[in-house]
Amino acid sequence: MSPKDHSPGVLFVAERIAPMRGGLAVATHRIAASAVARGERVHVIYPSKELAPGTRGAVDRDGIRGHPVGVGGGPSLEALSAHARDVAELYRLDLVHGVYATRAGYVASLVGARLDLPVIVSIRGNDLDRGVLQPEQAFLLEGALRAATRVTAVSREAARVASRLWGREVLHVGNAVDAEAFAPTGRDNSLAAVLGLEGAERPAALGFSGELRPKKGMGHLLPAFAELRRRRPAKLLLLGGVRADAQPLFDRFVELEPEAAEHVEVIPYTRDPARLSRLYSLCDLMVFPSLADGTPNALLEAMAVGRPTLSTRVGGAPDVVEHGVSGFLMDRLRLPELPEALEEALSLSVSERAAVGRAARERVVAVASPELESEVYARLYAEVRTETLGAPEGEGNPTTSRS
Repeated sequence: MSPKDHSPGVLFVAERIAPMRGGLAVATHRIAASAVARGERVHVIYPSKELAPGTRGAVDRDGIRGHPVGVGGGPSLEALSAHARDVAELYRLDLVHGVYATRAGYVASLVGARLDLPVIVSIRGNDLDRGVLQPEQAFLLEGALRAATRVTAVSREAARVASRLWGREVLHVGNAVDAEAFAPTGRDNSLAAVLGLEGAERPAALGFSGELRPKKGMGHLLPAFAELRRRRPAKLLLLGGVRADAQPLFDRFVELEPEAAEHVEVIPYTRDPARLSRLYSLCDLMVFPSLADGTPNALLEAMAVGRPTLSTRVGGAPDVVEHGVSGFLMDRLRLPELPEALEEALSLSVSERAAVGRAARERVVAVASPELESEVYARLYAEVRTETLGAPEGEGNPTTSRS
């Protein structure tokens, strides 16, 4: 990654990147690694609370040069933008991609404006949902989406809303999952025994993946599970545990529903695809009752493993789930009826649920592969470089939808 290298180079400005925790970190790393695989020189600027404020670091991983910037106890747009500009100039990068449309997107657009570089800003979900309602973020969101050369969104819903709000084209580029890493596995009987999922009267196994918190439907999932327990034996696996700031709500559930709480397994966060696949495979139904969302990695992972899923009809879930075929959808306003929806899905025969699981895997392989995602961004990068830098003609207009 010599500063004298004149091959195509992209600067990602991100909120987080793997091995940091969360779906956004996973998606950022996947998109950046795909750019590396296409022959791009890739640098990523991101804030770090582990470094002293203003401190600049360097981390190499999977061909990506990471540049963490210390922000201490709070965000520092000045430190992020200054380092982003320095990196873009030093390494002669010719494109800026902001992954997350508030702070990261604003810094990306600012650097692009200062250096006269094309800018792509990608809406991922929370940035739009929260940004339009929180004054301290709304300014950043507005500036990022108005100044960017192109804007993408991880769901059709986000693309439609952002397009209406800012009067510009917003391209739908969906999330992706590695269906080779996340794949159906045989039942791990040892793991099932440890989790209490064996025996003559084996309980129905519900799964939730991610950090459980109110936005993810915590206030509906836990009471619905308690009601389900009054109807049939069941276990709930929380794959990723409970977010720290939501722990008091979980403790209240334990206090109010002690019998049901005894059958909730809180399983620590892991990013190991093999272990996650084994855990998903133990679940009769994966449940994602989000109040708002992008296109959750966990939903795609569960589908790739061949599990039937029940999701609210928010964000990108309708983009990948066909109700009754590759999963189940319910309106957010009907979440009080979640116990009945769970009962209905679990009442299907084993073969019927297996058919839904097979269709789920076929669906994500067809419309949510990293290869398709990479192809779209490759065409988009070529297009904005052509427009801004006068490069030779690229491969044409980017695909705006994959499902």
